[in-house]
Amino acid sequence: MNNSSVVAEPRLAATVVILRDGPKGLETLIMRKNSRANFLGGFWVFPGGSVEEQDQADTSQQTLKNAAARETKEEAALDIDPDELIYISRWITPETAPKRFDTHFFLAPARSSEVIVDGGEIVDADWVTPAEAISRQAEKEIEMMPPTLVTFHWLQQCSTVAEAIRHFKDRKPVEFLPKANFADEQLVMLYPGDAGYDSGDPDVVGTRHRCLLVEERWRYLQTKG
Repeated sequence: MNNSSVVAEPRLAATVVILRDGPKGLETLIMRKNSRANFLGGFWVFPGGSVEEQDQADTSQQTLKNAAARETKEEAALDIDPDELIYISRWITPETAPKRFDTHFFLAPARSSEVIVDGGEIVDADWVTPAEAISRQAEKEIEMMPPTLVTFHWLQQCSTVAEAIRHFKDRKPVEFLPKANFADEQLVMLYPGDAGYDSGDPDVVGTRHRCLLVEERWRYLQTKG
């Protein structure tokens, strides 16, 4: 629990996973945040950010989609159609964190591959295959947080944009409220479906659905018990 023992209210946010069929297969846009940023400085993320008053619409889903489109335009100078966004997951920061977000992940095809970073909050960008992103994170070339890493693991199932859209369009969005703990002195994020999720105990025998912080890099683990 944080120092005041009061659970912080998560701030509503939206993120968009932008896909293209590139020379190496299915590729995704990732962007590096300014190292001086107040949140996740230096980390590689998908375009997105907090919902603002200007994003408000008649429904919560449309509000989130508007925020995702606006943030993508501001950070990458890319136009995306909010109506094309496919809702794939929801990540709520663990209750123990002092700063929390309720982030909704969407997927969208790229209309253009020409990215222009804003140079303020975002300082670099790259198109990568899911396998490249996972490998670069494991080799400590880039830093990513678990929601980004898990999304890349999901995308490995797809070889084209059309295939990814079909896959996620037919799948129910997955909701995550991670529970943080330690196993063998390693930080563990437990996800729904993990044998230890309900109790918060990572040592419970059974199915594994978690991220482990191993040598300062996250590793995603999903197995059956």
